[in-house]
Amino acid sequence: MAINTEEEFINLVKKAEKEAETNSKAYAAKVALFALFGYLVILLVFVVLLGLGAGLVAAAFFSTALFFLLIKKKLIFIVASGIWVLFQALWVKITPPDGYSLQRKEFPELFAELDALSSQLKSLKIHEVILDNNLNASVLQHPRLGVLGWNKNYLILGYQLLLTLSPEEMRSVLAHEFGHLSGNHSRFNGWIYRVRLSWLRVMAAFDQAESWGGMLMGRFFDWYSPRFEAYSFALARSNEYEADSIASELTSPEIATRALVNVYATAPYLDQRYWDIYLHYADEHAQPPYAPFEGLIRFLKDNPLSKEDMLVRIKEEMTLKTHYADTHPCLHDRVAALGASPQLPVPSETSAAEAWLGEGNKKIREDFDQEWIRNNLDSWKERYEYVVNAQTRLAEFAQAQPVDLCDDDLWSYACWTDEFVSGKTALPLFRIFQERYPEDPYPAFFIGVALLEQGDDAGLEHLRLASKSVQLIERVAHAGYDFLKQNDRGEEAEAWWQMALEQNKIFIAAQQERETITCEDELEHPQIDNELLQQLIANLKKQKKVGKVWLAQKTVQYFPESPVYIIAFAAKGFLFSLHGIQQKVAEKLDVEGDFFVVCRAGETRKFAKRVAKTGKRII
Repeated sequence: MAINTEEEFINLVKKAEKEAETNSKAYAAKVALFALFGYLVILLVFVVLLGLGAGLVAAAFFSTALFFLLIKKKLIFIVASGIWVLFQALWVKITPPDGYSLQRKEFPELFAELDALSSQLKSLKIHEVILDNNLNASVLQHPRLGVLGWNKNYLILGYQLLLTLSPEEMRSVLAHEFGHLSGNHSRFNGWIYRVRLSWLRVMAAFDQAESWGGMLMGRFFDWYSPRFEAYSFALARSNEYEADSIASELTSPEIATRALVNVYATAPYLDQRYWDIYLHYADEHAQPPYAPFEGLIRFLKDNPLSKEDMLVRIKEEMTLKTHYADTHPCLHDRVAALGASPQLPVPSETSAAEAWLGEGNKKIREDFDQEWIRNNLDSWKERYEYVVNAQTRLAEFAQAQPVDLCDDDLWSYACWTDEFVSGKTALPLFRIFQERYPEDPYPAFFIGVALLEQGDDAGLEHLRLASKSVQLIERVAHAGYDFLKQNDRGEEAEAWWQMALEQNKIFIAAQQERETITCEDELEHPQIDNELLQQLIANLKKQKKVGKVWLAQKTVQYFPESPVYIIAFAAKGFLFSLHGIQQKVAEKLDVEGDFFVVCRAGETRKFAKRVAKTGKRII
């Protein structure tokens, strides 16, 4: 059975954790067998592929009669098709990491640090060091031959991290990452950790594959990879603690703790105090007023995180609990495992970037600045034009009576007022809109948030109405929970969060029953708006390969007011691929709603006959 929900994933993780506690050796053996099972499937496909290919070659060279018989009976095309499908299944492309490749001769100080760590830890060889613009660091194994392996090991360093941490703190972070490739501690845990990440990348690559073979293997890995991920979760988390321990041994518990605290506290600080403010300049400037990373370096020098602010952020992080969404434990558990008290990071006169990148640091900064502006300039200009237009329209709306505005203008007036003035000022505008559409969740959301900002818990009832929207449920959950927590209403906050979780489960269940159709689904006569029906008919009549068409409706448990329709069509003319024409018909449907398309020939013919029998013919 596939893992479809977070709850199913967590249940499997807990089951594995219990097995690990009860009998760690048996658990480790099962994880190893599970890891090898993925390789076994790939090996089996590879052997079958070689066998089919060798069989054809042997038939051609050693049995001409057999070879011509295969051609005459057209069996050779079937075998060749099988070989091609299997080849596609194995030859799936996995994209290597992208970034700024650092060369040893250009950055000798950095590579001296890496060589020392690699030697001390007896780690696997790092083949390439990549610099990106994040505040993070990681190791990644990229299989050069796709699912067949031959890994290339990458160390990915975040430029913002190098700018933020001191050399000794960065050394601790690197020791943690090298620990994942290390031979000093548990080789088995490290191997499982790396296999786990590899299968996740393979699954992602297969999910994007468009070939039949790729999709076939994708179905296997969609089943296999999440289950292996869940079952090996306990070992992966243990590996994180081991990597922290390695960092502590190579530096000290205090330095390792200080580096952890600095990363956890500084990331949100830079987001809030630098990047958010920098991006808001697009509201006033058609072009960035200065280069982003040049400005970041100045900001870090001139605005070190104060002791008071750091303590607040550490306190917030230390209250968070470890969750199953990530193998990385929370800050509290990682610090406790290191056996050191939380350390306050001390601003360093020299950053790791300055110490290890040397004269190349300036060129890297300039390159990242140019890349950032090149990638973001269009969206920057769009934001500036949007703000200019909004401000102009706001001035026009201010001269009119809100009740006299049409729906679109009133909604724009309310939203822009909320965005550029305040929620309190926008509140009466949203109330006018709500009078027109009492059941609309969107005005209810803005009204609810505005009332909560004023300390009025009447806003919670408006948020309950907003929770009926799948697009708003996450924001509703956080808005209500934060308000109740801030007002010391902890039990109500937890109940509110559970309410949002239950509602979200309904949304997930509704989405799942709309994602697929099966032979077990109940069908019924379609209840469809005539205008939508006429649009559908006109659309299908334009498609040359579509003949007769029938329409039915899938019976759904959740939100039946939003129907799911199934179109069954008889294909016309010569068809190279029934699956292909079915896919093209679906892609060309330019109508609102949830529609599935099946053909009255090929694999879907039985289901299409049910559609014709239960539904009605529309063409």
